Amino acid sequence: MANVPRRPNRMPRWLIGVVAVAALIGAGVIGGVISNATQSSTSASSSTCPVTSVADEVLPSVVTIEASGGSASGIGSGSVIRSDGYILTNNHVVLPAVGGGSLRVLFSNGSTAPANIVGRDPLTDLAVIKVTGVSNLPVIAMGSSNDLQVGQPVVALGAPLGYASTVTAGIVSALDRTVSVPGENSQPALLVNAVQTDAAINSGNSGGALVDCSSRLVGVPSAGATAPSANGGPSSTGNIGLNFAIPVDLAKTVSNEIIDNGKVTRSYIGLDAEPIGSGGRGQNATGQG
Repeated sequence: MANVPRRPNRMPRWLIGVVAVAALIGAGVIGGVISNATQSSTSASSSTCPVTSVADEVLPSVVTIEASGGSASGIGSGSVIRSDGYILTNNHVVLPAVGGGSLRVLFSNGSTAPANIVGRDPLTDLAVIKVTGVSNLPVIAMGSSNDLQVGQPVVALGAPLGYASTVTAGIVSALDRTVSVPGENSQPALLVNAVQTDAAINSGNSGGALVDCSSRLVGVPSAGATAPSANGGPSSTGNIGLNFAIPVDLAKTVSNEIIDNGKVTRSYIGLDAEPIGSGGRGQNATGQG
């Protein structure tokens, strides 16, 4: 995860998170994310949420994803959404494997399996992969991001820095955030109605699970911010508790369409806007506008 400074009185730059083992930047991906919760918020959420039982129930459905291809490789996380091997994750997690690379999935019981990319949606930073040779996988329970309330406890599960099956706790800090993050091919991705949380999440958690206290998936951890260093560059002392997850209601829609069609389609109303220059472009155009 590359850290990005958050400058006073300016919009922060956000980065997407994945552990960069090799030249991910050269592959068009900038690692970003996510933040450590303060000890006080973690303790508070732990006291009101049965984190131990949540972890026991959810961890078998959360996997570690190793992606490699060419000179790029990385580690991220994912959640099993169908028992026959479909796994939801972030697009930037699988990006090193695009174009002939490979994916390997590590399960919580220590077993591994190869996987293939089913489809990707760079605009929402979501992707679906499918493991081969494995069946009857434990499926994560689906919640609804529309039911979330600011201040309620949540639990994050994934593989920060490659440490598989890591569990942290925090709260929902805010809702309905819109966060623009760097995407592939110089095109931005947009996290719409994102869930903001202070749950301790780090590089490698991307694509994993943010769940409520009933062990239901409510978000896909994807982006965050860091404080600036003394010289104005990225901080080297950690992150600041500003983390964002893609809401599960959007993730369900996108993942279902990817599984059904291999891609996501979007409607277009057929209208474009064109500025009118001093030369009077366009029929009956006069002046500038």
